[in-house]
Amino acid sequence: MGKDSAKVAVIGLWHLGCTASAGLAEAGYVVTGVDFDKKIVNDLAEQSAPPLFEPGLVDLIKKNKDAGRLNFTADFKSALQGKKFVVIGFDTPVNDNDYPDPKVIYKACEEIAKFADDNCFVIIMSQVPVGSCREMKKLILKRRPGMKCNIVYNPENLQLGQSIKRFLEPDRVIIGLENESARQSVEGFFQAIGGQKLYMDLESAEMVKHATNTFLAMSISFINEIADFCEITGADIRRVVEGLKADARIGARAFLSPGIGYAGGTLGRDIAVLRDLAKSKKLKTHIIGAVREVNRSRQKKIIEKIKGIIGSLRNKKVAILGLTYKPGTSTLRRSMSLEIAQKLLAVGVKIKAYDPKIITPIKGLSKMKVCLDPYQAILGADVILLATDWPEFKELDFVKIKKIANRAIVVDCKNFLSPEVIKNHGFSYYGIGFNLE
Repeated sequence: MGKDSAKVAVIGLWHLGCTASAGLAEAGYVVTGVDFDKKIVNDLAEQSAPPLFEPGLVDLIKKNKDAGRLNFTADFKSALQGKKFVVIGFDTPVNDNDYPDPKVIYKACEEIAKFADDNCFVIIMSQVPVGSCREMKKLILKRRPGMKCNIVYNPENLQLGQSIKRFLEPDRVIIGLENESARQSVEGFFQAIGGQKLYMDLESAEMVKHATNTFLAMSISFINEIADFCEITGADIRRVVEGLKADARIGARAFLSPGIGYAGGTLGRDIAVLRDLAKSKKLKTHIIGAVREVNRSRQKKIIEKIKGIIGSLRNKKVAILGLTYKPGTSTLRRSMSLEIAQKLLAVGVKIKAYDPKIITPIKGLSKMKVCLDPYQAILGADVILLATDWPEFKELDFVKIKKIANRAIVVDCKNFLSPEVIKNHGFSYYGIGFNLE
């Protein structure tokens, strides 16, 4: 890398942008992270504190700041000028229907038009609807006629809790090019990142992201329906999944974990984009809508399962273990745990909850008490509902729990705990897709 090409600006400093900033700095680039939110910038600049928990991220930010390869600012002019590569790394917001709202990404394009150098490469990592990259190029040129810049789409492939490794050592890197003439420079940029590089046009790269997440969402909805079949036939979903993954056509890493459905907004975002695209183009689809409907039904099925176990839910006490939508993160965005909690509260259930990363009350759920330890949440509970598979929940003391819970009932929405261990302590155990009772 030449001296100039080694300088990178990253716009957007939430989870994706912070991971990209620290990851690129670790790969040897000199990175300036910039954001519209001055508090986020100040927290990173002064304390190396990202706005969202990710294992190892604080240390990686601090390491590269100390090495002089990473800095943060709220000044777009100083951040963008003199940078050959400008990364847009916002985590695309979603609304209550999971549809993406890319306004902040277009706002970033306005700043690029104002301050970025001619002949720069704008690398969009944020999730955007197919067709967006060319629209962003049009916006930049509208704001700054004659500006020369190259648009590249590199859809993020991070997983909360494993993001640093996924960024630096991905299975593959999807790279959409506006034109083939940009490939040599782009190849140089991505040389510092591992993984197989797959080059294609912008629209194909955008569609790869939609297709990947839709396939993963479909896998989750599929295995949840198979789990329902298992419960009514006496089959065991754990053995069924084992058999499926042993088939080379499916594979050991297949997304086949039955439970309460996909959450977090990421998978739902791509389902929503394709559903909206089909509607606007009058394309009749069957699978896309079905995936979403199966997922939406999971919350109701969990509540029905609890009701089937203990009868009337009014004034019953439920302890929810796990509020974040997955372990290894502090985000509550589109959390299934919270959506189940809302529905339980609506029918008169009294809820206490515990999550290792959540210590304050949840906005909109004031009737749910957030506890500072799991035993405080479980005290007096009629049902213990495990909703997020945090590793520390396997270390719970069920001898102690048996003494403090009102009833010895565990509903494991993740098939995470050992049914044998739970039953040996005198509890009734209910998982997803198999029957023990």
